[in-house]
Amino acid sequence: MLFIGPEIEDWVTLQHYHIDTVIDLDGNLDLGVPTIPGHILYIYFPIMDGPLPDLTKLRAVARLGAELVRKGHKVLSHCGLGFNRSALVAGLILIELGSTGPQTVEQLRRHRPGALFNSQFAEFVSTYVRAE
Repeated sequence: MLFIGPEIEDWVTLQHYHIDTVIDLDGNLDLGVPTIPGHILYIYFPIMDGPLPDLTKLRAVARLGAELVRKGHKVLSHCGLGFNRSALVAGLILIELGSTGPQTVEQLRRHRPGALFNSQFAEFVSTYVRAE
């Protein structure tokens, strides 16, 4: 299962949803990241809400997120407000899972009104082709 959201303020909420993987795209490390070995996978990949980040790393994070979702893990993609950077990565994960770009943009905007208002991110998701 895939989640999208803003900055983490309460790790108890993540535990409630059994989220075991966090992709943090914000510029600051989250406070209170659990440090119990094997408990949570925390991926820190800070990117700007502007131009696209390094595409090799972006694609790798998306493929990893998709593989974890396929294996039953619950993944949260998050940034400061939960609209652009988190939607960019979540969108690529959804495409890696089999969705099309246009379907993904529509789905993200339906479930998270205001998502992908960065037109460069929206265009990239819309035209993204999953790795073969």
